[in-house]
Amino acid sequence: MALLDVTDVFQIEVPDDWASTALSGREYTLSSGDDSELQIDIVVYQARTKKDALPQVSTAAVREWAKSIGMQDSESLSVMTPGGNTPRAFASIPGDGRDVFVGFFYFKKSFVVAAGRAASDDRGGFARVERMLWSIEAA
Repeated sequence: MALLDVTDVFQIEVPDDWASTALSGREYTLSSGDDSELQIDIVVYQARTKKDALPQVSTAAVREWAKSIGMQDSESLSVMTPGGNTPRAFASIPGDGRDVFVGFFYFKKSFVVAAGRAASDDRGGFARVERMLWSIEAA
């Protein structure tokens, strides 16, 4: 397994059958090498204040992002905000043919949004995307 390690920002393990592409110094794409539609897009933003990492703010950020991509009734979206050293929030967004699992990470010097997608009928692929996003850590 390879490691995508973005200095001073984040790291994520990339399975051997996946490819990673750096679109710029702040945008990354991971995609499965097989014929599936599994893909993870990661965007890095400038640091946020500690106040922005509070669970209620994390939840609001996830809902606002969901609304921006066209999710109807994003206010009812269930958002998980697990504890730990890195404030983070996750949500599953069912779609029409494609489901998205989004993670928001508040690191010391950056704010990272990672969105993984899989075909709606690919539960195993969706679970794989979830596990990969759960594994993102500060670099």
